Amino acid sequence: MNLRSVLLVRGALGVLFGLYVMIAPPVAQLGQQLGRNGYFSIVDGLIALALAFVLTRYAPGKWLFALVLADALMRLVIGVVAFAYPNIEARIVGAVAFFGTLITVCIALGVVGLIYVMMNRGASPEGPREGHMPAAIASACTLAFGIALMFGFSTADGRRTLIGIFALATGLTYLVTGLRLKRP
Repeated sequence: MNLRSVLLVRGALGVLFGLYVMIAPPVAQLGQQLGRNGYFSIVDGLIALALAFVLTRYAPGKWLFALVLADALMRLVIGVVAFAYPNIEARIVGAVAFFGTLITVCIALGVVGLIYVMMNRGASPEGPREGHMPAAIASACTLAFGIALMFGFSTADGRRTLIGIFALATGLTYLVTGLRLKRP
């Protein structure tokens, strides 16, 4: 696979999942919602992992490998936990541990991503770098997601809306980036 196709697949998946979550009626059982989000996180994490390794062959995007790999691993772990323990929200200690960890990791990854992108905007000795804007947008979305979870999306419907917006925003970012990519 080339960079363009991985970006387009990841973007399309994010947009479709975001629209599905926002349009579909809420599920009756709490565990079903988290389990469904777990499936998305696992698939998106696997595609992000593929994106990280495709970036190693794309010289202008090599500098993003570590950031994309960290994002992929975070999504995979979140997906596995959500899939393995879909009723974690029903248990107070489990919910606090899961969402506390999710909030902390999203905020940390978002801040580190924004700092990393801002510090590496210029050209390197290896040549020009690309992907600053999509990486900054994805990092800002991850940071905003963590902050929103912390400050007010405590209901199941609120989290569902937030997940839909997050998936839609990042999906559109990857989709537009894939469509605008000059060199696959």
